[in-house]
Amino acid sequence: MGAHRSHRGEALQFGTDGWTVAIAGDDATCEGWAATILALSNGALGVRGAIEERARATTFLAQAYETTPIHYHERLSGFAEQSDTRVPVAEPLGLRVFVDGAEVDFAAARIAETLRSLDLRSGRLTRRTRWILADGRTLEIVAERLVPIDGSPVLLRRLYATVAGKRVALEPHLAPAPRPEVQSDDPRIGVNLGTGGFVTEQADDTQVIERLPGSGTGVAAVQRMRADGEASFVVTGFAVGKAESGALAAQAAQLAEAHLAAGFDAALEAQCAAFAAFWDRADVAIDGDARTTATLRLNLYHLFCSAGRDGVSTAAAKGLTGEGYEGHYFWDTEAFMLPVLAVLAPDVARAMLVYRYRTLGAAKANARALNHETGALYAWRTIGGRECSAHYPSGSAQYHINAAIAFAIGLYADATGDEAFLAEMGAEMLVETARLWLSLGDWRDGGFHLHGVTGPDEYTTLIDDNWYTNRMAQKHLRLACDVAGRVAASAPGSWAELAARIDLDEDELTGFAAAADAMHLPFDDALGIDAQDASFLGKPRWDVAATPRERFPLLLHYHPMTLYRHQVCKQADLILGMVLGGEDVPLDRKRRAFDYYEPITTHDSTLSASTFAILASEVGYPEQASRFFRATSFVDVEDQHGNTSHGVHMASLAGSWLALVWGFAGFRPADGSFAFRPTLPDSWQGYHFGLSWRGSELRVAVDRDGARYRVVSGEPLAFRHGNAEVRIAAGESWTGPLA
Repeated sequence: MGAHRSHRGEALQFGTDGWTVAIAGDDATCEGWAATILALSNGALGVRGAIEERARATTFLAQAYETTPIHYHERLSGFAEQSDTRVPVAEPLGLRVFVDGAEVDFAAARIAETLRSLDLRSGRLTRRTRWILADGRTLEIVAERLVPIDGSPVLLRRLYATVAGKRVALEPHLAPAPRPEVQSDDPRIGVNLGTGGFVTEQADDTQVIERLPGSGTGVAAVQRMRADGEASFVVTGFAVGKAESGALAAQAAQLAEAHLAAGFDAALEAQCAAFAAFWDRADVAIDGDARTTATLRLNLYHLFCSAGRDGVSTAAAKGLTGEGYEGHYFWDTEAFMLPVLAVLAPDVARAMLVYRYRTLGAAKANARALNHETGALYAWRTIGGRECSAHYPSGSAQYHINAAIAFAIGLYADATGDEAFLAEMGAEMLVETARLWLSLGDWRDGGFHLHGVTGPDEYTTLIDDNWYTNRMAQKHLRLACDVAGRVAASAPGSWAELAARIDLDEDELTGFAAAADAMHLPFDDALGIDAQDASFLGKPRWDVAATPRERFPLLLHYHPMTLYRHQVCKQADLILGMVLGGEDVPLDRKRRAFDYYEPITTHDSTLSASTFAILASEVGYPEQASRFFRATSFVDVEDQHGNTSHGVHMASLAGSWLALVWGFAGFRPADGSFAFRPTLPDSWQGYHFGLSWRGSELRVAVDRDGARYRVVSGEPLAFRHGNAEVRIAAGESWTGPLA
């Protein structure tokens, strides 16, 4: 319910091999969507897929964000004081074209034909456009674009233009940063910055230096060009930081000149090699369904490209593809994106967790602002580490972000065997964040209860004993104890130093274990179902089916307190708990939970569909599993929520892989290993995917004859297929029946 239906997906063209995604035509109403779908990024720099001759607000740097005060009419103690907002930087796509010495007026011209094509095997965007000029002649422009996947903040372009087969002159140029998106009534879009974005210190066609007045962050963009055969090779280098402007300009110039000297073809060759390594592990396909296959690959492409690689940034809700959500990082990163990258791009996953470690100090400060004397609470929405949520009931109160980060640490460590990360960073993060659960809870009736929190469902806030939060806190506390024991055994000196530094003793760890063992998980005996929280089932049910379509999403049409008084869910809440923490919950209980909570869930959040797809697969609802799989997979290519123009929905894109692998294939990490319980939708012939586990490469193919597992390299892998114990050495395979 609540999804915006669009026919934008029909404008997409998919290559017969499933490796290219193209958008044809010049429909102005679709341009924002097209620029998002065709965006290039590398974790540090993102460039939207706009047409050069019409480009505006296309480019973002992960570290280019403004800091502004949050203004309240009534400010109370501990409210967030400032917000971070990622804003567009200098525009690098400007292009002037001269025919017979006169500059082309594109406002007086019209596009006769244009095709933009993204090659998912190289991250290269190619465009071919035919303009009909005012005098009737045809101008053809061919443009290629790359953003190196190694994380360098540099844009490479190769441009060629002709009229009647004769080459014409091109003048690529820079322009100062445009003003950021203005605030709308939709809180998902952006803010009206009081500072107005960048202040330009210097600007000409080849160099722009700008600074954000609030944060003091400076950005330099330097453009260099040379001939590349008949084409023009253009490189724009960026530098960002608090350094003196001249130093930033020199850094950007050095970057541009180095890539200019190396050449476009060399960059393309390196890009192809990097993507080949990724796709060798991550390739996914649905047999006989090229459109879904290409869409899944496009989703993984954006996930892989947008995630930070430097330990200074991570993956935002919209990646680096648009201004939506102000460029903020949420719990989406660890609960949805990182579980995919941990087994497809573990180096990237590690860098994302390093970012969380770098902002641990800010998490401690946030905990103190909320009157916790010890421990750390990660910000609900942030870029630099500070809390940027101005609405604490659906923001700061979502303490479960700590549990999501702990879950990601545990999954990453299991998938990679990276015990060094646990010793150097992970153990400290787990302990400091686990401390918050003890200060949130109390002991009553023999159980441990958590009070005054908000779970994933933002239509229900500030409640006690949220099932999801309690279950994930329980897993978090146990993981903290387990990792503490492992690090103490493997690196006793490092552990002793850490324990002394953070004032940790065995009694506190014993308290963690006791709270975990006694954690209360609310259950309604009369209904025979797990309760979303202590009070949820006592409220009147919202009739989702009878709510007019135009009233979705509910958050834009009903006062929050109206929603809070009803049984209505914005997204998967308890259902997500069943997926991430339901290993000990009987299947019939999970099925009853699905049956009860699905009709009162609006799926107003794009995070929701993948979770329902996974649980539907597990409890034996194949039709619903397929419906939710499709919803999460095509959310952006079909612009289902009507806001893809603001950037891709990163967690939903990750969710498409989760819905396939965790859903249909039944993958679950467990006790340092993993298990599969594969199924096959009736409408599919088969599917395949790959993943990495502790350095070994596993390939999985499912069809009507069963599931075939093959280890292509590394050490032998031991795992479960259904109830069978499987062990496969490199070069061997094993086939088992479908569930």
